[in-house]
Amino acid sequence: MIISFFSTGTGGGAAPVDYLTAREVLAYDENRNLIRDATGQPQTKIRDPLPKVLHGNPDQTRDLIDASPNKWSYTAGVISFADSDDPSPDAQQEAIELFEALAFAGLDRDQYDCLWVRHTHVGNVELHFCAPRLELSTGKALNIAPPGHENAFASLRDLLNKTHGWADPLEPERAREVRATIEAPTRAQGREALHDWILDQISVGTITDRASMVDALTDAGFEIPRAQELHHRQRP
Repeated sequence: MIISFFSTGTGGGAAPVDYLTAREVLAYDENRNLIRDATGQPQTKIRDPLPKVLHGNPDQTRDLIDASPNKWSYTAGVISFADSDDPSPDAQQEAIELFEALAFAGLDRDQYDCLWVRHTHVGNVELHFCAPRLELSTGKALNIAPPGHENAFASLRDLLNKTHGWADPLEPERAREVRATIEAPTRAQGREALHDWILDQISVGTITDRASMVDALTDAGFEIPRAQELHHRQRP
């Protein structure tokens, strides 16, 4: 099992919430390449089984994100289990509760909103979360993934994996059992791979506008000149 936070978090609530609950999504092959028709258009497929909302209200989460006055309006990510983990419903609930206890430490349940949706259409169990970056009683910004958060959530991951005997992504012989999040293309893979990856990120809500596209590309290791720098370069 792994715990991953997506690199995005700006924009309205439609993109992240719709990705979690969408019935129809872009189709990929087993190598995570977009499937296209004879004309080059991306193909879609119906998720089977359909996503299942476990906790929260999609409409409420969407509205809270839309109401945020902050640039960073939400935090999203996934608890992803290996095919071999096969977590029971009780174990999934335990993972959710421990995640929230860590992410929202010191807050009562009515002070935050967190939508949880289970995906199983690709064969393994994925518990997706989306939380508006708002403390609900005050309207102040709430960041559940501040700098250095990786260590705390890695400890939670290790505790749960050891307790339940789930696949440890740090063990080389088991690493492939855990499904990785969408990988970024390298420069060597060319423009087509980068184009496909951007479409992929749009489909999962990581890219919703120009700013989030720049953020995603920067996180993936690409150097993106600032608009002002680009303007100066273009001046005669």
